[in-house]
Amino acid sequence: MIAPIPTFTDFYLAIHGRAPFPWQARLARRVAETNEWPEEVGVPTGLGKTACLDIAVWWLAAQADQKPQQRAAPTRIWWVVNRRLLVDSTHDHAERLAQMLADPDAAGFSGRAREVVATVAERLRSLSADPAAPPLDVIRLRGGVASRTPADPSQPTVILCTLPMYGSRLLFRGYGSSRSRRPIDAAMAGTDSLVLLDEAHLAPHLRGLMGALADCTPGAEALLGEFRSRASITALTATGDASADRFDLDEEDLANSTVQQRRSAAKPLEVRAFYAGDTAKLLAEAAADLLLGASQPASCLVFANTPRMARATFESLRRQAKDTETLLLTGLNREREAEQIRACILDPATGMAAARSRDSARERDLIVVATQTLEVGADLDADYLVTEACGLRALTQRLGRLNRLGQHPHARAVYVHTPPPKRRGRASRGQESESWPVYGEEPKRVLERLQEACPDGHSVVHLPPARVAEVLGAPEDAPGRAPEVLPGILREWTKTTTRPDGEAPVEPYFSGIQGAEYSVSLIWRAHVPEEGRLLWPRASDREAVDVPIAEVWDALEDDEAIHRLAPDGITVELTRPADLRPGDQVVLAADRGLLDRFGWNPAASERVVDASLLQQGLPLDETAIRRLCGVGVRPQLEIVLGEDEEDELDQSERDEAVEAILAALRAAEPPPGWRDEEWTAFTRALRPAVERPRREVARLRVEASEPQCSGSDFGSENDELSLTPEAVDLDRHGWAVGVMARSIGEHIGLPSTLVEVVERAGALHDIGKADRRFQRWLDPEGQRDAPMAKSTMAHHRWETTRAASGWPRGGRHEDLSARLVHAWLGRHPSWGDSEHRDLLLHLVVSHHGNGRPLVAPVDDGTAAKVSAVVDGMPVEAPADLARVDWGQPRRFRKLNERYGPWGLALLEAIVRLADWRVSAGADVSRGMAR
Repeated sequence: MIAPIPTFTDFYLAIHGRAPFPWQARLARRVAETNEWPEEVGVPTGLGKTACLDIAVWWLAAQADQKPQQRAAPTRIWWVVNRRLLVDSTHDHAERLAQMLADPDAAGFSGRAREVVATVAERLRSLSADPAAPPLDVIRLRGGVASRTPADPSQPTVILCTLPMYGSRLLFRGYGSSRSRRPIDAAMAGTDSLVLLDEAHLAPHLRGLMGALADCTPGAEALLGEFRSRASITALTATGDASADRFDLDEEDLANSTVQQRRSAAKPLEVRAFYAGDTAKLLAEAAADLLLGASQPASCLVFANTPRMARATFESLRRQAKDTETLLLTGLNREREAEQIRACILDPATGMAAARSRDSARERDLIVVATQTLEVGADLDADYLVTEACGLRALTQRLGRLNRLGQHPHARAVYVHTPPPKRRGRASRGQESESWPVYGEEPKRVLERLQEACPDGHSVVHLPPARVAEVLGAPEDAPGRAPEVLPGILREWTKTTTRPDGEAPVEPYFSGIQGAEYSVSLIWRAHVPEEGRLLWPRASDREAVDVPIAEVWDALEDDEAIHRLAPDGITVELTRPADLRPGDQVVLAADRGLLDRFGWNPAASERVVDASLLQQGLPLDETAIRRLCGVGVRPQLEIVLGEDEEDELDQSERDEAVEAILAALRAAEPPPGWRDEEWTAFTRALRPAVERPRREVARLRVEASEPQCSGSDFGSENDELSLTPEAVDLDRHGWAVGVMARSIGEHIGLPSTLVEVVERAGALHDIGKADRRFQRWLDPEGQRDAPMAKSTMAHHRWETTRAASGWPRGGRHEDLSARLVHAWLGRHPSWGDSEHRDLLLHLVVSHHGNGRPLVAPVDDGTAAKVSAVVDGMPVEAPADLARVDWGQPRRFRKLNERYGPWGLALLEAIVRLADWRVSAGADVSRGMAR
């Protein structure tokens, strides 16, 4: 029996140590009573919008005792922002909340607070199919390289990401997702999800897109009932548009003393209008003027509209204010460097965090130059602020970072207006441009309103939050156009197995035609593999920078050979800059430059730190080691890798060569960008044991590093998934996956008939591995009596053993599994209706991401049969993998029409994620049924 849910006020008080604002408690009550969120939450900045995350988690826990089919609270909570946040207080809060729920005792709770947190945790844990799972999972998707996918559709999860990361996943083209993962990511984004769109005025097209997608599939079956079969979206914005379903502050909120203090915070804004001049220089001068007039060292936040303007302003300030700590944040930073900058900004003594103690005295001024990156999601409280001319909504958000808590009576701001830059190319005859980057014509109207509000003879207007709307009026920015989503376009996007030629790019559909920022993800490596080989270490979101593709084109030579990752996310292929596509992942050599400690910089030529090595190891490659630290170890590498001409070396000589390499690295100076302690720890942690995986660079690992699976991690479309630490029988594995799939289906509330289908698909998904060739591949010595699903074979033997077994390169065992299931269905005509039979076949054939809509044939031609036993009945089918199942595209289209693209993807995800969980060691011995 689950304990009753505490009130939201009790929950908030327990985790924050203070009572919620009136609006927070009122919104929680409304959501719980109506079973839905308002379309828009119009709470001003600085009044705790992050609490919407707490409300969503509490509401999910509140409904944990309801039958899954009746539950309205979504299992996944997406926190979506328009730009990559570097100061991500929302993510930090979500992580703290997850840790509190996972272990209230370790978090220091006692008494009533512990009881409240433990009860919410227990209720959340009951929702998951895996009783060992934590109450709440938290995932952050940064840049264009995905970190991970939710491991279980029934697991309560908070996912924080940018608009492109969410929108691309929703449309089956997830940035950073491998080809095989895209349907899973689409299911996680498009079903059973609450999307909290922070500062939604920055992303108006996503809200329209959600409705348009529903119109494309009007007859789709609601798999999870009325509320959770699709994603729902709520806009969180202080500068939104009035709507019929907008949640605002009420009289009780306005009477709250803390709310009053923040809404009346002093924010005098000086308007400086220039008819000519260097905008970057003028912004820098305004910041210097403000700090010159300060009575003591202070903080100043400078907003520029583009990364180029921010960089120019930053460089100007560094020349002018050499005794000031000056930082740059543009969103074009790797997480490695961003962490260091974030630590400076949030430093409790010298930063500008809202939580900074007012008693802390600074030793010197702090200036942070930023783009729109810090407009939202950044809990900052600067003494002074300078902003480039911008739109009304942007100005409102930027002022929200000045005297945020109303505790800086000396606070001041400067608004720098300059003419828009001249147009490139041919402009209208006799006319100057009236359009500014990012904001179009709006800065002209903002300037007029500010000047009208200034008293006669003065250039300063007072803009506390309570007065902004009165002075500036309603926003007049046009959202721009977005292309119309048509059913035919959506059908093409669902074809994830093979990308259709000439398909529509997805970004304009959620960002608008003008607002779409086509970007590629860049990583820098000491070792850049040759074409066709695998990247090691695997690409990580922590090392990636998303850069507009036009800037990448400008920075690279036209004929420069570019290494990018193939659709599988691990294989390197060669291309030219002109052939790069939005969402591509590009691997640059560490000595190529283009990045400095403040992020993307086309003028930078210094060596870039390979951020992937510290936690993984050293590639044993001459060029890579020279790029890393300038040390030459070619003779030793020839010995270690057996590349000397005679190759008559014994193991002791190879061991000595490894030790010589390690000694040379440990004696070397730390490379540029590496801290002394980092380099020392890295070189000392390298193990003197050489690893030589197939198609990957040989390497030395660091102690305690977790091996990255050769080929990919769980969820790969590669059959290298069949290698595990322990051998696994085929029947046992199928049974376990079926049990897990059933449990997931029951926990999320699938109809009982579909629960039976996903269980059956899980049980039969791998029976094609019974093929004699595949079994010789897994067990070349024939040591096992029963057919195997997983082998303990060493990775380096994989290809040799495959060739000896006769299994064709690229062959898909799931194709044979589907044939055997088809044969079994032929002998059981009463099993399910026609669509459930089609669904069973599809779920089996798609369990590695294929069959959407086809499984590609391979060279084979065998006349042999594959046979298996299903429910005690022997079945067999042709084993020739050169044959194509031309009925699969028809099944795929019919199932999309029946369940909708995201419903079908969810059914696939249940089977596939059940397989991954079992392969990762999940215990299903207790059946785990709800």
